[in-house]
Amino acid sequence: NIDIRVIGSRTNARETDYVNLIRKAVEYQSKNEISDSNGDTVWVIADGDVNYNNPDPVNTKDNLLSKARKMANDKGIRLALSNPCFEFWYLLHFQYTTGFLKNYSSVKNILHTHLKGYEKSADVYEQLAAHTVKAIQNAKQVEQYHIQNGCDKPFGIKVNPFTDVYQLIESLL
Repeated sequence: NIDIRVIGSRTNARETDYVNLIRKAVEYQSKNEISDSNGDTVWVIADGDVNYNNPDPVNTKDNLLSKARKMANDKGIRLALSNPCFEFWYLLHFQYTTGFLKNYSSVKNILHTHLKGYEKSADVYEQLAAHTVKAIQNAKQVEQYHIQNGCDKPFGIKVNPFTDVYQLIESLL
């Protein structure tokens, strides 16, 4: 059986940084007695979402990400990152790209060529479902591109674009 629950969506930015997302997941895991030994897995999906107006934004985000990954690993929680945003995963359903994507707006502009009028609140499952295998292949190809260019896994915010979301999807298929 698969039970998917969205926790912590539509909250303020202070509550959705990587460390707080992991804390919420640990709390949920504990409260609901979720355990790897029972075959359960808790996933946290997060955006790169760099605010370039902050001082040293990439290194600051990378430091938070490293701390969150350690917390997640210690508690058996899987963390999937999509950089710069979750919509990069959607884009990979239609095309392969390794070109730098600064933020959500840059991804959305390209995504609009495939999903006319796309908005964050839109249910796009029907438009994406038939292209899931292609998205997984494209995400793995992006990953290989970065590895071949000297990046080590797990990727940090400096690696742009990329997504680990395919790992969650493969675990569900």
